[in-house]
Order: sequence, then C-alpha cells, then structure tokens
Amino acid sequence: MQMTIEGDQMDARAVEEEYVEAGGAESQCSLAVFPDKKLGLVHRSHASAAAASSAAVTETWRNNQSSAAIATMMDGHNNSGDSNNVAARVARRRQSYIDNVDLDPIILQESTHTLLFTEPIKSIPFIFSVLIATLSILCLLLALMNNGVTSKAIKDVIPANVTIACKVAQYISIIIALMMEEEIPTGMYQLKRIPRQYFISTFPELSYKQFVFSNVLRIGMGYLFLINVLLILWKASDVMQIFFDFIALQFIQHLDNVAFSLAKMSMLSASMKAATTRRYFRTEFKRSNPGQSGKSFFFVVIYLLNLSGLLGGMIYVSMKQANGDYQCKSITAKFREDIWRNALVVSSGGYEERTLMYSYFNGEYVQDGNMHDGRPIYIERRKFDGTEFDTTLPSKNLLNTTVKIPAKFQYCSSIRAWVFMHDNIRKSRRDCSSRPECSDCPWLLRSEETEVYDIEEVKGPWQVWQGVIEATDVRISCNECDENADCNLNGVCQKDGTCECFDDVEGVTFFGPHCEVILEDKCRTIVGERYNESYSVLYLPWAPGQLYETYNRPAFTYDSGSGEPGLDSADMSATLIFSGGRWFALFDDQPAARWTGDYLESTIYFLKNFHAFWDKDKTTNIIAISDPVTATGYTPVGVDFFSIRERGEQFGPFGAQYPVQLYNQTGRGYFRCSDEAPLVDPSIANNSAPVGRK
Repeated sequence: MQMTIEGDQMDARAVEEEYVEAGGAESQCSLAVFPDKKLGLVHRSHASAAAASSAAVTETWRNNQSSAAIATMMDGHNNSGDSNNVAARVARRRQSYIDNVDLDPIILQESTHTLLFTEPIKSIPFIFSVLIATLSILCLLLALMNNGVTSKAIKDVIPANVTIACKVAQYISIIIALMMEEEIPTGMYQLKRIPRQYFISTFPELSYKQFVFSNVLRIGMGYLFLINVLLILWKASDVMQIFFDFIALQFIQHLDNVAFSLAKMSMLSASMKAATTRRYFRTEFKRSNPGQSGKSFFFVVIYLLNLSGLLGGMIYVSMKQANGDYQCKSITAKFREDIWRNALVVSSGGYEERTLMYSYFNGEYVQDGNMHDGRPIYIERRKFDGTEFDTTLPSKNLLNTTVKIPAKFQYCSSIRAWVFMHDNIRKSRRDCSSRPECSDCPWLLRSEETEVYDIEEVKGPWQVWQGVIEATDVRISCNECDENADCNLNGVCQKDGTCECFDDVEGVTFFGPHCEVILEDKCRTIVGERYNESYSVLYLPWAPGQLYETYNRPAFTYDSGSGEPGLDSADMSATLIFSGGRWFALFDDQPAARWTGDYLESTIYFLKNFHAFWDKDKTTNIIAISDPVTATGYTPVGVDFFSIRERGEQFGPFGAQYPVQLYNQTGRGYFRCSDEAPLVDPSIANNSAPVGRK
C-alpha cells in the first residue's frame, strides 16, 4: 500500500479548500467529508442549518461503507445550488480514495530474483542474479546432504530420542520456520496478483515466461528451505543447535535480498545500480477485481498444507522415537571375564551362593517392546540360536533343567545410568526392597552417569559388582547391517537388517550376527596332540546337517574310540562347548542314553536352552577348561587347555588346573585341525622334546 497518512491529509485539505472556495462558509450545507487513515471518514461541520445533513452523510457512510452511497444521498439532497456541486466533488474524491485502497496495489519484490525477468539475458545484472540464485540453491542442497538426505537410511541421522526441552523447541520451531519463510508466499502472491495480460499490458517489453520462472524458482527454494527445516528438527538433539541452524538457513535464503541492497547502494557496479533502480520497482499492480477482500482463502490453504506437512513429519518421527524404532533392535554384549565368587541367587529356598563369571552372559539381547524411563529394554536370548528361552519344561525332565529367566539391559533414571541386571541375582542379603535402587534397579553392572537414549552411545568404563565395585569394560555392538560389508563380506545383508551368511563356500562356513565366525571344513574335526584323539562338530539330532552352536561357536563331541584312554576304557564321552569366554570339556558318563528313549526330549531342551551360569549343576562335570579366548577363537584350535582336578576355595572358581599340552607347556595350544600333521611323533610324545611339524 503506497498511500501515506500525509497523502490522505493533503486530500482532505484539498477537499476542504475546494469547499471554502465554493462559498461553503456561508452555505447552508456546510459539510466537508474527507478520509483519514486512522479514523476512516470524518466530517467538519460549521454552525449552520446543514448539521442534520452532515449527520445523515456520516451515517450513510457507516451503514454502507461506500462512497457511492454517499454520492447518491448527496445528489438527492438538493437539486440545485453550490452545495450540490461540493457534495459531488467530495463523493468523487472519496470514491477515488476507496478504489485505491480496495485495489491493494503491490510492487515487485526488491530482489535479484526479480532481475531474472527485468534485465536482458546477456546483461551483467542478469548473469549476477543467476549466480546468486545458483549459490543459494547450492547452499541449500549442501545443507540437505549435511542433514542426511543422502544417507542410505534416514534413521542413521535421527537420534534415538531427545529431551522434553528439545521436543518442545522442535514444535515451536515449526511455527517460527513458517513465519521466517517468505519465498513461497511471495512467489505465489505475485503469480496470483499479476496475471499474464496484466503483466504484458504493464511491461510489454518484458517476458512473462521469465516472470513465471522467477517466481517458480522462489517457490522451489522456499520448499528446499522447509525440507531442510524438517531434517534439522529430525536430527536435532539440542535446543541451541536448532536455533543456530535456523539462523544459517535464513541467511542462505536472504542472499538475494542482501545482494540487491548492495547493488542499490552502488557497492557493485553502475549497471547493477541502474538495474535495481528502474521504474519496474516503482510500478504498482492493483487488484484486478475491485471490491474483493484483501484476504485470500488460497494462501490460507497453502500455509495450512505447509504446517500440516511439517507437523505430520515431526509427529511421525516423535512417535517412532518414543517406540525405540531409531535404536538398534538387537545387540551383542561382550563382558570381560570378571568373577564374583559369592553371587546371591534368589531361589525357592531363599538365597543360593554361586560363582558368577560375567562372560557367561555374553551374547544377544533384543528389545522386547517395553520401555523403562524412556528407553527400550533389551532382553537376553538363547545362546543356541538367539531366540527366546523356552518357558515350558519337558514332560520328563530327566536332566533336572530349569526354566531360564533372562538377564536384561535397561536405563535407570534413579542413578542416571544404563545397567545390566537380573531379577534373580542380588548384591546383598540385606533387604532393601523399600529403597528405589533395589526395587527398581538392582544393577550388577552400570555405566557412567549419562542421559543418552541409545545404549550404543554409552561412553567410558562401566562399574561391575564383584562383592565390591570394580571398573570394567562392556562392548556393545548392533547386530543389524546396512550393507554387505557389515556382514564382513561373508554374507548378504537382507532388507530386514540381518546377515544371511554363506554356507560352505570353498570349504568354509560362516555364522554369527555379522558372519564373523569362520569354520573351515578341515577343522570340522580337530585332533589333540597327546593321544591324537579326535573331536568332531556336533550336529543337531532334530535337524540333520545343522550345526549345534553355543555363544556363536560350534560345539565338538568326542569321537568314541579315537584314542583317549580315560574315555574309551569306560565307554564315556566329552563335549567341547563354548561358555562365552572359555571352552569347556563337559564329561558325560551315559553318552548313548542321552539320545534315546525318555532322555531325548530332555537332552534337546538342555541343548536349546543351555546357559553356562544357570546350568551350573551340569558344569560340575567339567573335566577341562581352556584359557580365555580372543574374538577370533572360533574353534578350540590353538588354545591351551587345562584339566580340572582338586576343587574348593583354595583352587579358584574352576578348581586346580593342570596343563594338558605336551611337556606341561603353555602357549602351544592343544588341538589342531584334522588335515594337519602332528607336531611330534606319537611314539615318543611322552619321552622327548617337541620337534618341528612333519
């Protein structure tokens, strides 16, 4: 709107002066009606008999809000005289003013985008405007890339969850963004207010197509801005981060206005100065349909659609964050070999003391769909196949197995830490159920104080309970994959984020969450160096051809009659089974009976639900144990073994350990793969020093 208050007052004074010149001072119709910006139509009345007419005119304006009604009333008031002429002139001037207001004139936006259609294509101002537009679009696209739009999975850039303060800031920022964004409304408004014929009749020398292109460019940049806003809000985890990013985006969007202002101030060149001061920026475009309301339902709809899009996208992400969808669904936890000699296990008879080796709880943990203090709970899975532990015992429980209650990871706001805990393991016999720490969070391991929502983001050492608090490390990795490299190139990453491992490729089979466990065909049978006794991989009796695994390692069973004197003479057997950190050799005095008759169901249940800690009564049959193995200890090959003899407090958690390697040496390993020649001649194995491999 280009009219000013001063201009309105000048029109009013002109009407009054014209009235006075016409002799209105002595006239019986002493009325001047004139506009005022703040008060609308006002009048001045002299002390005359025309006061009633003045009131009638004013009332007519108030009722009709139209100068045409005033003119009609004034024309019919008197049929002759100067008063009628004055009233007619007042009506005409008022009509002109009302028409100007109603037409709502606009001028072209002072921006380098406008120069895209006001300047010749080969001119410096046009080229400069193209460069500014290109720079702005490039910056917005780079921002999109930085905000994660090119990520293979957008969830990679979205935090697991955010604080309440950040969540509130995210939704407030949507309103702020719509208020800040001006390219979309400007482009749409100019296209709607300046139709083709109107533009051509006003500027016949300019191209309407370029005018349309300029405004479409504005609208496109506006939506690039809004997409960036949505991505910024999605990935934000800090309130100030949101506001700083908004400032940066706003600067990018205003590059065209800044460049135009610099050119207009003669800061660039004479041609740019001339381009920014042409008549195009002073020409008014009035409303094509006089009498229309200044408001437009069209623009309200556009704002509502933009608002709905931003709100919908933000609500969608917020709901998925609340459900833990942006956190890894399945993790693998690896504990250090920390030992608690007198762990208190809740049993039907009260408390039972057991030796707890935390590596027994290594393995897979999966979200169960429940949340605690705004974070997901991860529940321990079976060591055999990563599925849930069976909750029903076999009908004839001949091996006296128990239903396994899984351990779990969860966040406890009472101590501001992620914790590892088990509902049936306590740190002390003293009852503290009334204290929140015991009733809500009886931790066995806890992280440093943190407020992170993703357990993978936990930094620093953990604390472990071993009767006292000690420092330890916990390695937590996500079991999901995004590409084949996450499967160590030993398998294919599936659409559901799991690895499908290769089976028997060039004599090698792979398994594990990331296909990281390697089993070569030559090592499906391993041989001990003392007696050349052999152990072969154990296949599932209920699934022929499928390997039996524990803690993602294959199990090996003794080949009866292969040379171990103690086992062959008594028709006994042994199984090499991984316990999360070490290999155990479990003694079995009834190997044949385990796979037949009434024992079969119990044996299958035991193998499927084996747990090195909860099957403690079975581990008393351990006849040998290995050294702790490294992450690449896929088989017992190359690992030292020790026979277990004396047991008791004096001899440590496993009992007295005696090396089984030749010459009682350590560091040489006991088993080799079956196709490898023995290290020494068996005939002199117990009487001479070791010799090189033959």
